[in-house]
Amino acid sequence: MLPLRTLSYTLTILLLSSCSVTKSLYKDKEVSRYNPNVSSASKNYSKPAGEDTSDKEAKASGKQQQPVSDSLPETETPKKLPYRYPLPRMTFGETESANVRIPMSLNNPFPPSGELEIPLAELESDFCYPYPGKQISGFGYRGRSMHTGVDIKAVPNDTIRAAFSGVVRMSKPYSGYGNIIVIRHYNGMETAYAHNSRNLVTVNDVVKAGDPIALAGRTGRATTEHLHFEFRVANQALNPSLLLDTENQRLHTNTLYLYNRGGNVKAATRPLSTSDALSEETVADDESALVANGGSTGDVSDTQRSAATSGSSSNNGSKAVYHTIKSGDTLSKLARTYSTSVSKICQLNHIKPTTILRLKQRLRVK
Repeated sequence: MLPLRTLSYTLTILLLSSCSVTKSLYKDKEVSRYNPNVSSASKNYSKPAGEDTSDKEAKASGKQQQPVSDSLPETETPKKLPYRYPLPRMTFGETESANVRIPMSLNNPFPPSGELEIPLAELESDFCYPYPGKQISGFGYRGRSMHTGVDIKAVPNDTIRAAFSGVVRMSKPYSGYGNIIVIRHYNGMETAYAHNSRNLVTVNDVVKAGDPIALAGRTGRATTEHLHFEFRVANQALNPSLLLDTENQRLHTNTLYLYNRGGNVKAATRPLSTSDALSEETVADDESALVANGGSTGDVSDTQRSAATSGSSSNNGSKAVYHTIKSGDTLSKLARTYSTSVSKICQLNHIKPTTILRLKQRLRVK
């Protein structure tokens, strides 16, 4: 017979060891959900080759270096967006941290030309796949509603990690997103992480790629534990599949080409001509580009694609007509002005009759 104290101690150990009923999907024990404060030990956060070391040299010589403006330099040519050193300082107030979408004036990385290039290969050294789960839902329309990100299945309370280095712009419960985190990265783009059971960072926290930022959950409008991941530029949601290879859980290595036309952002994996960048009809027929309002031709339904194709074929004999939204414009008013119907305008622009029109938004009406 074991002494009563020894038996009690043994039972306590057995009960504690049985508390962990689910396993983390991380292969490395150091980054499991049971130690969420550990970053990837092998991550290299050193600056890329060829970085500017003038700040170190200035300190060594005792000379004071001129401060670097936080705003990106203006240029009339397409601008590339690798990180610039020294990294810009970012601090967010109540206005910037209040909503997922904020006015473009608060985050517009586009130069006057309205064209950007993001060479993804240059970001590989500062990238961490946010969660090693299987994608269960893609970007695109779900019936009449737009799903603005990708969903990655997760183990409850497993660790979510920052995809790139940056500064936390938003961290709080927010509508259907549940607990959400939005990170502004040093090249101006943003990533969002939603439905977390718990956020581990707060607004203005500086994070590195691979840092733990949240625990996976199902808060907000969610039916299972998963990470809802978004990719945003100028506060518009774009298809994360242009950024992430979700099948192989890595970053794509091609160059992304971004276009801002009247406040409407498009992205493509190849350069677009001026007419292509302005025409939803041309882009809708190109499997490598995003249609207006952030919809990917690779992710929309067959019904939507056939609708877009029939819309373009019916206009082969006539030139497409566009309208820039002004104060007081409504879909019904546009339909009357251009002798068409609300449903036809919605079909041509992949929007709903209830969609809120933005000033200076460019819609195809015929």
